[in-house]
This record gives sequence, structure tokens and C-alpha cells, in this order.
Amino acid sequence: MTKPDIRDFTRQELAGAIAALGEKASKVDRVFNCLHKKGVATFEAMSGVQPELVKKLAGKYSIAAFPKVEKTVSKIDGTVKVLITFPDGAVSECVILFNKATVTACVSSQSGCACGCSFCATGALGLHRDLKPSEIIAQFVVCRREAGKPVDNVVFMGMGEPFMNWANVRKAILILSDNKGHNFPQSGITVSTVGVAPVIRELADSHMGIRLAVSLITADEAHRAELTPMNKKYGLAQVVEAARYYAEKTKKSVFFEYILFDGVNDRPEDAQKLLALIKGVNCKVNLIRYNPGALASAYTPTSVEKAKAFQAIMVEAGIRTHLRREKGADIAAACGQLAAARKIV
Repeated sequence: MTKPDIRDFTRQELAGAIAALGEKASKVDRVFNCLHKKGVATFEAMSGVQPELVKKLAGKYSIAAFPKVEKTVSKIDGTVKVLITFPDGAVSECVILFNKATVTACVSSQSGCACGCSFCATGALGLHRDLKPSEIIAQFVVCRREAGKPVDNVVFMGMGEPFMNWANVRKAILILSDNKGHNFPQSGITVSTVGVAPVIRELADSHMGIRLAVSLITADEAHRAELTPMNKKYGLAQVVEAARYYAEKTKKSVFFEYILFDGVNDRPEDAQKLLALIKGVNCKVNLIRYNPGALASAYTPTSVEKAKAFQAIMVEAGIRTHLRREKGADIAAACGQLAAARKIV
């Protein structure tokens, strides 16, 4: 039987595991620090931890080998895409985005995705498996290493639906933000969901300081149902109400993500429909021109001119609206293009 990876524990869980071994739970800080801040690869490398405790931990737990990493760099904007292969063969992709003064790590929560959105290359893969907390954190470590400088923002906008693996994603965030480990601020973390309404509400009721992004995709119920099967379970009205609840409970803005398809949802009347849908919600809107990539699709991206006209309508109505400048399109690293080199099909 495979031993559980000790890096999958939050510090509180690790303290309990140490106490269960007959040791003082107060020893947890040094062990946690070795695992995460120092990033030890073996139990033997745990400096400053009593040999007897190291032996007990090694007898019950494991430290999985670091995943294999392959990177591709955009010749257009320097965006880095990293293909990560874990020891069991599962794969995921993460992306490093360089802005004027900041570095953003876009990480995955699953190997593949079960949502099956018709416009998304990841959705075409299907779901291989959920990623464990240690595997999510490994992506952060890789991004920081490959960036060659500190990471300023972490966004769960890679492969997978984070709220369908929320237990592991939540643990990963708690580990990342722990001051005895990576000490990464939760205010710099954004989780994006296609609209798992109950978990949006759960997040609102928690004390986590992360930010929420909701992929509305479009403001038309029938069209959204064609684009994402998730809409059958959680319709637009239910998703927006959950987002409204989150904004009111946390006093934070929600990021609504809207994908612009040419001739489908990029007209002035579509902008008005979106305004009506999100009326009264403390929010910002990110407009994303559709990125078809290598995926065969009946959709095409709207023009920049139409996108700017759509943005102008939103701004005039008082909605903070950003037209996202997609990066990494030449290496299939833009929104909706991650497909892990088709390795898990």
C-alpha cells in the first residue's frame, strides 16, 4: 500500500499526525518548514528535526519524487508554459505570465477536466484525476523557479474545475499561505470556477482571503447550456446569486469572465443582457476574446473593434471592465487552450 505524501497535510493536520506518533505536536513547525519553505526531497534532509521523529515519519509517510518538467516559451511575449508529469504518469500544465511589474502563476487543479465545455481544449480531454495538495504546490514551486523571481499572483485558471476538487485546492491554499511555509498571501490568490454555486457560498462563509472569479462565459441561458454542461446543474441565475452572496458576505469584488464569440454574444444587445444579469453585484468584468487554438470549433473570436465597443458599453454603465490581452497563444497557453500536449486523451 502506498504511503500518504506528508506534504499533503496542512500544518494543523501535520501536528495531529506527529501527536499520533507519540511525539509532541509542538515539533510541527520545524517539520513543516523543512517540507515547504526548505523544500526537502527526503526525510533524511530534514535538518534540525530529531532523528527519532524523522524515522517515525519516514515509516508512515512518503515524499513523492518531484515531477518531470518540460517548458515551452512564447516567442511573442515570453509567456512560459510548463508541462508537468507526476510519478504516476498523470499530467497537468501551468503557465507563467509576465506583466510590467508582476509575475502570475496560472496553476491547474486537476489532470484534465470533467466539465466538458465545448469551446475548451482541456474539456475535450475529460478528467484523468484530481491533483493532490502537494501536486498543486509543486506547480507553484516550478513557476517560481522558472520565472527566476518571486511570484506575485497565483490564479487557479489552468486545467480543471477547482471547485470540483475543492478539498484539495483549499488545503493547497492553506499550505501555500502558511507563515511557516511559503507564506504566500491569500489576497494574491484567485480561484476561477465555471459556476459550482454551493462551493461559491461555502467560500463566502469561510474566513479565507482569496478572490473569486466566475466564468459566466455568456449572459444567455440557452447559449450557455450549449457551451457548458455545468449549466444544466447550476443555471446562470443561480450562479450569479451565489456570486452576489459572496460579494455581500466578503465585501470583495467578484471577477466575472465573459468570452466573446464572433457574431454570437458580442453585440450591443448582448452587453445589455450582461448588464441586466449582473446588476447590483459588486464586480469587475474580464472580457476574453475566444481562443480556438488547435481545437476544432464552430466558434471564432470576435474582432478587437467589437470587443472594445462591448467594453465601452459596460464602462459607460459604470462596470469596471477589462479587455484581457491574451498571452502565450503561439504556444497554446492562452485561456481555454491547455491540453497537456494531448497526453491524457
